[in-house]
This record gives sequence, C-alpha cells and structure tokens, in this order.
Amino acid sequence: MTVPRLPVHARALPNRWPRRAVRPGPYLWAALALCPATARADDLSALFDHNTVVSVGGFAGAGPRFQGSRAAGLWGLPYLSFRKADEPRDWWSPDDGLDATLVGEGPVQLGAVLDFREGRSRRDDQRLAGLPHLPATVGLGLFGEVWPVPDTFRLRAEVTQGVRAHDGIIAKLAADWVGHFGRFTLSLGPRFVVGDAAAMHLDFDVPVATTLVNPVLAPYRASAGPRSAGATATLSYDWSDAWQSLGYVRYDRLIAAAAASPIVRRVGTANELTVAVGAIYSFRMFP
Repeated sequence: MTVPRLPVHARALPNRWPRRAVRPGPYLWAALALCPATARADDLSALFDHNTVVSVGGFAGAGPRFQGSRAAGLWGLPYLSFRKADEPRDWWSPDDGLDATLVGEGPVQLGAVLDFREGRSRRDDQRLAGLPHLPATVGLGLFGEVWPVPDTFRLRAEVTQGVRAHDGIIAKLAADWVGHFGRFTLSLGPRFVVGDAAAMHLDFDVPVATTLVNPVLAPYRASAGPRSAGATATLSYDWSDAWQSLGYVRYDRLIAAAAASPIVRRVGTANELTVAVGAIYSFRMFP
C-alpha cells in the first residue's frame, strides 16, 4: 500500500530532532533508532520545558495494497510532534520519510532518512498465486532538502537502501509549492520515483516457476530505471492555535518497466491513488 508517512513528526527543538513519519508496529523501534544520532542531553531536557508544545492526533486513509494493486486497503495511523512555543508549525509533506537532520539548518538540510516499503502476499489478491511472498520492510539512507524560496517552494530527495541486501535502492524526488491563505495551507507538487535493478525485481518480476503455477502471469524481468511519476496535494486548516485538520491526496502512475510487468497489466493497474484525512491537537506540556 502506498501509505503517506504521517505518524511521527518530531519537530526540531533547540537542535535537530528526527521528524516525519513512522508506521506503528515492529518498525517503530527501527525508526526510533535514528534518534540517538542527533539527540543530545539538552534536546531531551527541552521536551520537559514549559515552552514545549506537544501535538497529538490521528489519520485514516486508503491506498493500494501493493505496488500496482487495483484493490485499496484501509489504514489508521497516530501522530506525535514537539516544537517550541515561539516557533510556528513546521510545514512538512505527509509522504516524507522519517528523517534526522545531520548537516545544515533553515533552507538547506542534509541527514539520515528511514522509509517504509510495502509488502505483498497472496492474501492481497488470489491472482498473485505463485509469486514469492514479499514482506514489508524499511529502507535506510540519506535525504537532502532545500527551500529556493523560503516557506514557499521546496525541493527534496531521498535515497534509501533496503535493510536486506537484495532489497535494492530507491530514490524519491519531490518538489512542493506551499501557499498560506488565512487559516488554510495548500501544498501541491510532483513526485518521481526511481529504482535500481534489485528493487524493481522485487516488486515487478515474475519468475518462470510462477508461470507453471499461475498461467495468468507470463515470465518477466524488470529493469532498473523510473518506477512512477505523479503528484500530491495537501490542504490543512487551523481551527485555532490548538486544533488543525488536513486532507491529503497522492496520485502515482507506474511507468517504464514497472508498468510493463504482468503483475500490473494482468492483475492490477498502473494508476495508484492514496487519500487520507487527519486531525491534530496541540497543547503545552506544562502550562
């Protein structure tokens, strides 16, 4: 499922706390493992400062069950973030990976990033019979972010290697225009995803042995290159200093070797749509 990365958005306090998303479950600990890379004693003490604002919330959405899936799956995710009281809400895109800034502040940032990769099994679609089981996993790597026009236009890139040697490398490129209209904040931008040979093999290959079990799927070997191109939009509304709600939509079109896979052509679709809605409540930890 192409799930927006919403659940943990740890806003930088005095220094650089990891921020953005992590799905609940066994990978939560892997995400939290990024924290010690940049967290220091004064970072931790800032969480208990009377000027610390805590934001909690939740999101619900729907998206493809796996890469190229025609069927949608439903999900719900929690949200948590921290920031200083004199700081405005930090803008972020729901599909950003969980990151920890290591170099730079303000308009230019570089650091570590953790991203989640969808799994796939016959339970998602009986027509996948014969394909190897593909467990969900995570990728670790680097991100770079720059704001050529502060608070208005952002460029971001994430490159991650799956934690298993054969998971492959995925690069995600994004551009976002952010506009503020009173209590509304609207963001729009394109998305582009590229995978190396190993990553493409996992999601789109059809082994010869599969055809013997499932003649619907012809043997196929995906090549490295572009995986998808698309766009995303997010609209948030600040009801007050405490309450915020948002809606998110992302469209991806599988292209090149990904779109040519029998998994996509015979079982699923090249068009992927993910939607989500959420609400966030902010309060001071110690009024």
